[in-house]
Amino acid sequence: MKRNGFTLIELLIAATIIGILAVFATVAYRNSASDARAASAKAYANALAQAAQRYLLDPSACYSSNVAITSTPTVGALVQCGLLETDRSGDNSEYFSYALNTSDSSCFVKMTPKSAYLGKLSDRYKRYSYCVSDAGVGVESF
Repeated sequence: MKRNGFTLIELLIAATIIGILAVFATVAYRNSASDARAASAKAYANALAQAAQRYLLDPSACYSSNVAITSTPTVGALVQCGLLETDRSGDNSEYFSYALNTSDSSCFVKMTPKSAYLGKLSDRYKRYSYCVSDAGVGVESF
């Protein structure tokens, strides 16, 4: 006798295999998305630290941009001077917050996850902290 279709068992096995693969793909995507968000945030933290260090080395570079020269630069002043491309410190779409501290060389720029976006980050980044020292060295802690 000729068979013209699939049995119910064969269809259930195929659906189960597809479901298991979908779970693995979803978990892998979520982890890679969190890693990409953290890598982008680390790159911005390093750029912020470099811009602040350039400002502290030569604040006269900002004279032409009508920025008030102070001993502690703000992120807005760094952007206005042209030392930093964008200001992510107040952006609600960012997943991390940045703190610029020019008085303490142990943690020049500190990056921590925002509590509002913890659901969009993998468990690895729930307690994540990235600190750029005055020497430009980044230290990660989880």
